[in-house]
Amino acid sequence: MSSLLFYTDENEAIVATDTLLHYSVDTPPGYASKAIAIPHMRMVIAATGSALLFSRWVGLVNNQGFALDVDAVDTHAPQELQALWSELNRHAPALKDQSASIYHFGISDDSGKIHGFAYRSGSDFKSEALDYGLGVKPELMDKAGIDWSSFPTCAPEIMRAQSLQEDGKTKDRVYIGGSVHVTHLTEGGFSIYSMGKLA
Repeated sequence: MSSLLFYTDENEAIVATDTLLHYSVDTPPGYASKAIAIPHMRMVIAATGSALLFSRWVGLVNNQGFALDVDAVDTHAPQELQALWSELNRHAPALKDQSASIYHFGISDDSGKIHGFAYRSGSDFKSEALDYGLGVKPELMDKAGIDWSSFPTCAPEIMRAQSLQEDGKTKDRVYIGGSVHVTHLTEGGFSIYSMGKLA
């Protein structure tokens, strides 16, 4: 999984992702949604890295039989993600060469504000509270020529610049492509839309 852009403040979370799944140069690419809205929990789950972890995690969170919010999920997420990652690594040894990051954005039942959290395989899925503002993964080194204040309108432009940057790498390259999908969460609910193809 590849490009993840997100903007948060107290009142909204806007998450933009590409849709390309790239397994290896020998395998044809696939496509998938990389940010999933869970309306009954007023949450968005997004990911970079392992698509397998992401799809399994979304299923686990969505199938909880009781009402949770982003803060309640955060309490249990590190331990549950560690267990799931270990299980997946036992059954799919190729995952040992991959990394995975899971992101949660949601409305706190206690404060009524947007809260964001990241959980990364490299830090054993420790909970990291995200600051408000714009997040860009992978980080874009040359930010010139992009109207950052127009986000999410500028999301395709950012992703094209990320793709160009990554194409120049010979090691640890991130593959970005497909189309741009946006999930926008506010107190009023969700809007989910496509901004078209990146190619």
